[in-house]
Amino acid sequence: MSRARFKSAPANRTKRETNSVGVTCGEEQMKYVFGRSDSDKDGYLSKQELKKAFSDLGVEFPSLRAMSALWHADDNGDNYISKKELAELVKYTSTMNTSTDK
Repeated sequence: MSRARFKSAPANRTKRETNSVGVTCGEEQMKYVFGRSDSDKDGYLSKQELKKAFSDLGVEFPSLRAMSALWHADDNGDNYISKKELAELVKYTSTMNTSTDK
């Protein structure tokens, strides 16, 4: 898993520049958190890793959200979120209120 994909936007990048690449700051933060949550570095997020990521984001009921995220984003039904499924996971997560929104 490439760590560069999950790095936050540079501090000197303006909000306008960030949005021009099609990713909001909140989405960048979520990608970073999810990338960091891959504790076994296998390139997939398990339910436990998702639960930890949601907890880190400050989402209420992280266990329930992890199950729901798998239902929404796990296209192939293997109970893991792959790099290919990450965009759908971030899209699902962006509909929630998180502590990073405050």
